[in-house]
Amino acid sequence: MKKPISITLVPVKSSQIDSVGHSGDTLAVKFKNGGTYHYHGVSADQFAALQKAESCGSYLHSQIKPKHKFTKQ
Repeated sequence: MKKPISITLVPVKSSQIDSVGHSGDTLAVKFKNGGTYHYHGVSADQFAALQKAESCGSYLHSQIKPKHKFTKQ
């Protein structure tokens, strides 16, 4: 069993997402409902695009969720 990685999260302006972080190839997303998910295989460029997106939630749903496996933390 893999040891969970610790990722520093930074707040974002979003109606659904509380904060995000990135380490290696893992994107961490903490939702306002309290759930935290790690999306695997996410590049630093994708993370930067998520942070710059007009809507973090829309970017996550269209560009990250359909293309990357995730684990709930």
